[in-house]
Amino acid sequence: MTSSDNIRCIREYTKKDGSISYHAEVRRKNAKPLRQSFLTLTAAKNWVRKNESAILEGRYVPDNKARKYTLSDLIEQYIRLYLSKFPSRLRDQTSHLNWWKENYGSRILIEITPSLLVEAKEKLLCGITCRKKVRTNSTVNRYFSSLSRAFALAFQEWQWINENPFRRISKLKENGGRNRFLSREELHTLLQCCKESKNPHLYGMVLIAASMGLRFGEIANLRWKHIDFDNGFATLEMTKNGDARFVPLPDQVAAYLKGMQCTKLPDEFLFPSKNPAKRHPYSLIRKAFQKAIQEAKLQDFKFHDLRHTAASHMAMNGATQGELMEVLGHRSPTMTRRYAHFSKEHVARILQKTSNNLIGPQEKPHDDLPTR
Repeated sequence: MTSSDNIRCIREYTKKDGSISYHAEVRRKNAKPLRQSFLTLTAAKNWVRKNESAILEGRYVPDNKARKYTLSDLIEQYIRLYLSKFPSRLRDQTSHLNWWKENYGSRILIEITPSLLVEAKEKLLCGITCRKKVRTNSTVNRYFSSLSRAFALAFQEWQWINENPFRRISKLKENGGRNRFLSREELHTLLQCCKESKNPHLYGMVLIAASMGLRFGEIANLRWKHIDFDNGFATLEMTKNGDARFVPLPDQVAAYLKGMQCTKLPDEFLFPSKNPAKRHPYSLIRKAFQKAIQEAKLQDFKFHDLRHTAASHMAMNGATQGELMEVLGHRSPTMTRRYAHFSKEHVARILQKTSNNLIGPQEKPHDDLPTR
């Protein structure tokens, strides 16, 4: 059978032992023919249709590159051409990619199959980290996410492989995430403890995190040139997803920053580390933050939970999902829903208000009425 410049055929062969096999072939003009053997006619037909369709649509990629390049080659090209453009992602994903190189780096790409990825998933789940802990499902998903983008580029743009094996691997089920956030009273207590801390940067960083919903890294990367007091916003150049974003400055934050005793040079960090050329590391405030938490008598609370606190209170004050996504810098509504938690009292007030509107307010009992 012919289709433009392609010729396909399936031949039936009887082996010496009486079994039957099917040899499928797709011939292309000015190219080496594709051949494969199958035990069933259905499998042979499916293979022919898949490859002929890929050739006609320009999606077919010879597997010579997949047999030539190793996983280490792919990771190195991925870092050089793509990941190096996003320093924060590179920093976060380096340990993940190094694990893949150490365990499977010598494998050629055609050997990276769904079954091998399942094996890698089990190895990650059973392995012990440098902190002497077993990896969680969410951590293993991050390892797979770090490499899946490289395979997507190898399939879609570089044409190193015919199929992305990560498309056939399901993610592990993760928990719902943390929902810890502070009440108004708890936050005031924590801020007072931070104000009394010996660490000069603790109060300012906690204030910005709780009122603007910024991540620690975003706060640490803020320079004075990023603060626009006239228009009332801060420019974030180094964000988690690589996009710049503009966040309004609350009056309390603006007043605090204006009152800071420093030179305020444009390229100077708001919260400089011991080395002015480097961003402020979390290690410099870790002990001070933990001490403030203890003094405020807060249980199970982390610095990142200040972002949860900001998002939850913005939502409880009427912020829409779109507004939350804009402030928090989320691309997916799913991520915003994880951060926008509501207090039980807030939900109770909403339900009571709805019930009053639907059914009518509950009449209060009259104490002066006689009882029977």
